[in-house]
Amino acid sequence: MEKFVQKTRKRQLQDDNDSVEEVESSIVEETDEPKNNVIDTNDTKLNFNYLFENFFTVISINVKKLNAVCQNCQKVICGSTSSSGNFLSHIKLKHPGLMDKLKSCRERYKKPKNVLTQSKLCHMTSQAYNPISTKLSKEKITDLVFNYILQEMRPLSTCEKPAFKNLIKGLTNNEEIYIPDHRVIGAKLNEDYKAYVTKLTEQISMKSYICTTADIWSCNNKSYFGMTVHFIDETTFKRSSYALACRRIQGSHNYINIAKTITDILNNFCINVTKISHTVTDNASNFGKAFRVYNQQYIASNVTTDTTNDTNDLNTSIDVDVTDMSSIIDDIQKYISNEHIDDEELILLPNHMTCSAHTLNLIATIDTTNITEQKYRTISRSTFGKINAFWNILSRSSTASDKVFKICNCKFPVPVVTRWNSFFDAIQKLVLHQTNVTEAINELKLTKLKSTEWSFLQEYCQVVEPLATSLDKLQGEDSCFLGFVAPTILSLMNKLMNTSHLVYCQPLCSAISKGLEKRFKAVLDLNLPESKPYILASVSHPKFRLNWVPPIFIQTCKSLFLSECNLVGSINSSQLSQSTNSEDSDDFFECIMPSSQLSDTYGSCSLSANVQALTFLDIKKKETKNLHILNQYPIVKQVFLKYNTTLPSSAPVERLFSAGSQILTPRRNRLKDNTFEQLLCLRSTKE
Repeated sequence: MEKFVQKTRKRQLQDDNDSVEEVESSIVEETDEPKNNVIDTNDTKLNFNYLFENFFTVISINVKKLNAVCQNCQKVICGSTSSSGNFLSHIKLKHPGLMDKLKSCRERYKKPKNVLTQSKLCHMTSQAYNPISTKLSKEKITDLVFNYILQEMRPLSTCEKPAFKNLIKGLTNNEEIYIPDHRVIGAKLNEDYKAYVTKLTEQISMKSYICTTADIWSCNNKSYFGMTVHFIDETTFKRSSYALACRRIQGSHNYINIAKTITDILNNFCINVTKISHTVTDNASNFGKAFRVYNQQYIASNVTTDTTNDTNDLNTSIDVDVTDMSSIIDDIQKYISNEHIDDEELILLPNHMTCSAHTLNLIATIDTTNITEQKYRTISRSTFGKINAFWNILSRSSTASDKVFKICNCKFPVPVVTRWNSFFDAIQKLVLHQTNVTEAINELKLTKLKSTEWSFLQEYCQVVEPLATSLDKLQGEDSCFLGFVAPTILSLMNKLMNTSHLVYCQPLCSAISKGLEKRFKAVLDLNLPESKPYILASVSHPKFRLNWVPPIFIQTCKSLFLSECNLVGSINSSQLSQSTNSEDSDDFFECIMPSSQLSDTYGSCSLSANVQALTFLDIKKKETKNLHILNQYPIVKQVFLKYNTTLPSSAPVERLFSAGSQILTPRRNRLKDNTFEQLLCLRSTKE
């Protein structure tokens, strides 16, 4: 009988691999050892103990019977204390990838000091299945409960609910286990938020360029001002995003209130406005006015102009007019009082940029509704009216929704007012299931769509699909940069111009083109001063460089890029020269060195910048797939970071509000504003 068992086990473990053959030989050795049925529970040695410390967990031992559970698939294996055949067969059949590891473990445990006795296995069994063997500290339990509440967006009082307490006690099998109350969780929230602010402030202080997004959101009859910050790692080129605030804003949403709120948030994180490349917002007029009035460049230009005029007056006239300083102070106080600025604080805002995605949304929703061509207006109103009736009955009647699902075998999305993309996606799905939708409309006894109206919908999708694609591209966050804006808009414009053979939607195509010309002047006319950030962001991006530029603007863009590289190179060289002069002044060697050599020491920066820029523009397309190629061009890399830190859209702050709506539910309308802000900021970093 014993020989038959050995043959059976050898057939189960037969394999062409050498490691398996060694395991089979070990089975024979292990099986040959026991010769009787009497086992000493204290002194019996098990030569296959490596299995129970690395692959199986012992459940029970009863004389010669040994039960263990696999650590990989949780299956219970029944074996014997005198043989490892069943356990090795399970590894070989169910987990063949572990055979190499099993072989190495067996070799390592061949030494006598690693041999376990059956009494030790029993001790391991009691420890492995003792639910209270691992004790958790109060701090660990508090962290686990806090993370659960934070991630699941539960109220702080969840930890005091009887059901939650029973869950914890049942899982730990301990009625006396410590469970924190809402006061402990609240203190933990305050502590973690302070640590979050400190850590984020340190990270921002180490960055050369950052970008912020801002917007206002209303929920439960309250208004909140949201703000996010973004920066790029100079080594990995990975973008990091954090929530700065989602602060309650009271009163009117005028430009003064907005400017003060932004200043308070920036001061909370010790952010200097000169470090912010741009603050991206939507196209609302209140945001635009706030940045026009309090923009740093606007105030700096006024001060520069005044001082320049005073200097010119002094140079051109010997007679100097003496002005009383009290009048100047009075003028400053009048300026402060007129602009509603406190005496102790001066409001300065960074450069402003409107959201490109929101601008495209305005073109799709507002500019297209101003079409006056009668044929288009007639067929569009008729078609969209019938489609809206179909969507309304789907959203209001479960019976109608079930009928449509039975016919079409799919659900049809209903458009959302705030997202034009949802309107396009809904129409596109209707066109894709035209036959089934027609049958469903007949079943619901709605007005049928004519063949001309279906043709209109197909043309509509053909015309606006490039617009929807562009909008999706510019709403990205992790791998989207300001350099995507100009190539995307120019590509969209070319696709619209090349669209032909339109019967119904030619006015729609023309309206979108005019909207682009009106709202994206800085991208389509690259000679404008406002085009500078878009040009430099795209040219410094390895994916685009000068490939997207129209022929008439190539020389302009190239010259602008070279001048920017020279500027960055000169700044770097001046910083280097200052550090060098602090250690050893070159003036000491003027008597023996020609002046030309001294000028070459610090004057070669412009040559180096030009060489780097021109070499970067001539690299092959295969080498531009990865941003890490910028490490070979340090000056171009600085230009890239300076302009591409800016995001093309304010979508991140919209996503922040989306998470906030899950926390600030109607049933939690009494949640304190500070607590809500802390929960939202911490959750946005832990996702």
